Order: sequence, then C-alpha cells, then structure tokens
Amino acid sequence: MMKKIRILPLIISLALLCSCGVKYEYADQKSYYDIDYTRDSAGIRLEDNYYGYQNFDFLWNNTIPADMYEYSYGALVGKQTDNVLTNEITNIINSENDFPEGSYEQKIKDLYIMYIDTEARNSSGLKPTKKGIEQIDKVRSVEEFTKVCGEIYTTYGCEILPAPYFSQDHYDSSRYSAAIGQMNLFYSADELINGKDTAEDFQENIAVILEILEYENADEYAYDIVTLLLEIAESTSDMTDISVEKLYNIYNGEELSKALNTENFIGIYDFGSTESFIVYDPVQLKKIGACLTEENLSVWKALAKCMLIYTYKDYLPDEYLKKLNSTDNRTVEEKAIAMIKQELTGEVGNIYSADNCDKETLTAVETMTKDIRNAYRNCIENSKLLSDSDRRECLEKINNITFNIGYPKEAYRSDSQISDGLLESVISIRSSIVRENLALEGKTPLPTDWNMTPQTFNAVYSCVNNSVTVPMAMFCAPFFDIEADYYTNLGGLGSIIAHEIGHAFDSQGILYDEKGNYRPERIGKNRTVGISSAVESYFGSRMIMDTFYIDGKLTAGENAADLGGMQVITSMTDNEDALRLVFESYAKIWATLGVDTDAAQQIVSDVHSPAEIRVNAVLSSVDKFYDVYSIAESDRMYVPTDKRVRVW
Repeated sequence: MMKKIRILPLIISLALLCSCGVKYEYADQKSYYDIDYTRDSAGIRLEDNYYGYQNFDFLWNNTIPADMYEYSYGALVGKQTDNVLTNEITNIINSENDFPEGSYEQKIKDLYIMYIDTEARNSSGLKPTKKGIEQIDKVRSVEEFTKVCGEIYTTYGCEILPAPYFSQDHYDSSRYSAAIGQMNLFYSADELINGKDTAEDFQENIAVILEILEYENADEYAYDIVTLLLEIAESTSDMTDISVEKLYNIYNGEELSKALNTENFIGIYDFGSTESFIVYDPVQLKKIGACLTEENLSVWKALAKCMLIYTYKDYLPDEYLKKLNSTDNRTVEEKAIAMIKQELTGEVGNIYSADNCDKETLTAVETMTKDIRNAYRNCIENSKLLSDSDRRECLEKINNITFNIGYPKEAYRSDSQISDGLLESVISIRSSIVRENLALEGKTPLPTDWNMTPQTFNAVYSCVNNSVTVPMAMFCAPFFDIEADYYTNLGGLGSIIAHEIGHAFDSQGILYDEKGNYRPERIGKNRTVGISSAVESYFGSRMIMDTFYIDGKLTAGENAADLGGMQVITSMTDNEDALRLVFESYAKIWATLGVDTDAAQQIVSDVHSPAEIRVNAVLSSVDKFYDVYSIAESDRMYVPTDKRVRVW
C-alpha cells in the first residue's frame, strides 16, 4: 500500500494557506486528478511560501520508498553513506587477502563468516551465556544478587541494576565523574504505563524467554516481572526536560549501598579512587532498593536472566527467534552486514574515513567553519542587543570553541576479541565498551574527543566540551559539494554548522562557560531567557495542517539556534546573488516528505520544528531576505519589523 504522505502547502488551493498555517495534501491526488501540477498552476509564490516554492518539484514528484521512514535529503544521504559502508564491508568479505590478526578487516571478515554460519549458531544455542545464567541461579541473597549483577555488567555488557559509568562532569569539565543512570526497563516508563498493549505484549515476550530458559511456570514469572517493572516505572523521573541541578545528586558509597540494599556497592565494581557518584534519578533508585528484597529475589533472578538473553536476542538460534515472533525478511548475508555496522561501528568508521575522506573537501569545510566563527565574532562585537558583560562572555565562548571536522584524528581502538563463536564475539565487543568506559576513571577529557562516528549523518554541539562535531558523512550534496558555489555550501552545511554554534548561546548552552563548566550564575542567561521567550511566542503562533500549533517552548532551543545561525551566515555577504544562493540552499536541505501521523507526533515530541516552519519562519525573521526578494506587507512571508526575532 502506498504510504500516505505530506507534501507542500497549497497544491490544491491557495486559499488554504494563511500567514501562520500550512495545509497538507496527499501525493496520490496526482492520480485522482491526472494533473501535472507546477508551481504556477498551484499558485505558489516564493513571497508566500518560500519552502514550498523552492522544493515544489522534490515534494510533488516523489513518494516515500517502502524502505524509508521519510523522504528527505538527509535520509537520502544517510542511505548513500550506508551503501558506501556496505560496499566497504563487501569488499573486505570477498577479499582473498590474509588480514593481520586483530586488524579491522580481520574482525569484520571473521564476524561475517560466523554470522552466516547459521548451523554453528543454532548448535551453540545459549552456551555463551551459560556461565552468567549459572551465576544468577546460584544467588541465594540480595547481597549475592547485586554482586552478580556487577559481574554480568563487566563480563557481558548487560546492565541489570543501574550500573556506574564515567561521563564528563558538568561542574568540572576537566574530569570524568562516576554516574548512576536509570534502570533499563526495556521500554520508557511512559510506554510501559500508558502505551497501548505495550505491557501485555512485553509480558508475552518475557514468557517466551522464560520458556527458552526452561521455566515451568513461565507465565506466572512473566506476570511478576512486568508487575515489578511497572512499579519501578511509576517512580521513574521524566528526563526529557530536567535541569543539571536536579540531575546532580551526589551519593557516597555508603549511601548507594543503602539505597540498593547492599553492603558494599563500590566493591562490586572494584573502583579505584572513586568515592562519590552522581545519581540521576534518586527516586527510582530508592524504589529499586525497596523492591530488592529477599521476598522478591526469585523474580529479580528471573528478570536478570531475561535481560541477559534479551540483550543478545538477535544472535539466538533460529528456533528461539521464531518463538519470539522475530520477523526479518532480509537475507542472512544482508543481516550479517547490518550486524557488522551495528557492532563494529568504530572499526567500520576507521575504514570509512580512511577510504572516503577527500582532503580537498575536508580543507574546504574547515575553512568555511573558520569563516563562520569569524562571522560570529563580528556579530557579537557589533551587536546592539548585548551588554558589555554579555559581549565578553559570548566572545570567550566563541574564541574557545573547538571544531571536530571530518573524523577523529586518533583511530578507534578496542580490546574486543573475535573468537570461534558469534555470540561469544558479540559479548566480547559489548563488554569491551563497558571496560573502555570504566577505564576513563582518572583520565582528562579533551574537547577533541569524539562521541560519534564519522559515518554518522548528524552534527552536534557539546556544552561540556564547548565543541562542535561535524562528521564527514555530512560532506555530501546538497549539504556540501566541493564543485558548488561557496554560498550554496554556506546555506547548506554552513547553516548547520552555524546552527550548532548557536547552541553555545541558547538557554542551556549559555549556562556553560568557555571551558564547558556549568555556571548557572552567568550574566548572559537573563538576555537568553528573554530571547527564548520571544522565540517561543514567534514559533508558537504557527501551525501545520491547519490544526496543530508548534510547541514554542519545546522547540525554543533549536529555533533560537536556527535564527541565530542564519543571522550570522547572512552577515557574511551583502551581495544579493550570493544571499539568494544561501537562501535557496537552506530551503533545499530541509525538503521532507513524511507520513501525516508522524507530523502530528513530531509536534508533541520533537525539539525541532517541522521542515517548512523551520525554513519559512526563520527566513521571515531575516532582514536581508526581504531585500533580496522584495517581500511586501501583502505577502504571506512578511512579518512586521518589530515582530521579527533577532538573536544578535
């Protein structure tokens, strides 16, 4: 069945569009009317709907492929990158070379061979998890249970109880601090409690796993497990919008041990000098401790075994996958390649960057990034909206920001071992990630540290590092093309880089100093709060599908970054032809076809505004946009001067 998709406004009737609203129609209307619409016949003017005008052909002439969630340039580039990775892996697999032991290529080839050997995988069964299962079976007390959970965490990479990990300290970015996150509930707390049929479906899967583990009363235990998780879920905090202060709850070892009903929490993980831990959700931790009793021990043991098996469910024998109703129509070879991309991300990333990075493109992106930084400096220095103290703070941040462009300068290394069995190898890979993290104790974080792979299609700003990371997967048209005009690239990838820099000055980013230390007393926060309020109101007045208002509060940070970034890159030239290229490219990169229901869901869950709002609302606040296109008061893109939101 053809997916129902959104397309640009006013395909059918210009009257459906208002200054703050967008109406969606369906692409299959082409067959209904047998009409080839054009911008002119649809009555679309750039002065009324810039996003729809520039992206008309893309939106009207395409549909969402069956294998894609949405049809957009981002999705297409992501798919393109995925195909490159597939080719890289395929070449290694088909190579007759004897790769050195422990090399990236050897790991990839050996893991692939193991995966496609379904006979060996089926005969191995659950043997690789046998030791962990036996450890859990031998538990006779809560104290023993917590110790076994620690051993399984480091040996199998499977987190049962909330386990410690090291992350950069928000108050002191020069060190890693031990943190305790939330317990893995398989689903979000909200999904478990309120999701339609979620708990029931999950209970059925748990019962199947328990049957695989040869529980005679699997249904009863499954019910008890889900009941336990629901009780914990009810005491789980919503982390989507929570301040650093509320997350930063310091516990010493004694306090943690008391909370989890154990004698020596620190001793479980054999920490060196670490004596304090940041607990993100003390309420949930307290509830876990209250539930962790001798009376409930058998349920906890059953849950622990289910977690261990569920962690590696994709590598179970075929008979078990059938029982779990696991449906995957891909060939075993396709699934093997997907598995390599998932499990050996670092190794694949090393090969991808080594084979595909164009040095000329890398240099061009780095140069453009420096230009954007300089433009930020100029905007900050000349801004009439900044006080002297605000200006000093902002200049300190922009002068100290670190840019990680392309790929990590230090290749990823892992002590994981590809052994004689598939599941054993995957266990080694995942447990090595845990060990790598725990090894961060006592080390110093660097702003040049990467927390993503070069094949990731995304760009991020890190508050605690004061850094922007732009992987080389972004170096693809229409985002960046070495053959394209400078200003076309500036409106593409340049606008994304400027957006990420903008997060350094949004309502959250401004609370961190130039070194990445959280300092909520910073002077500039008052100005930023005022801008956020204006941004919230400006975007909150806009609608999609003539039905849903944009959540101005939810999207305020991203919208402010869009506005500030666009203001900066348009300050880089006064040439109208160059600016036209910037605006056209900016509109193009956000062209998106998606499912109607997803659009409605995006409004309540996505911190980003929908694509057409992201383009039209942002450009309607850029003064130079009016000059280039002679936007008049009678045009729907027009926003009165005093209603436009200026960040700088």
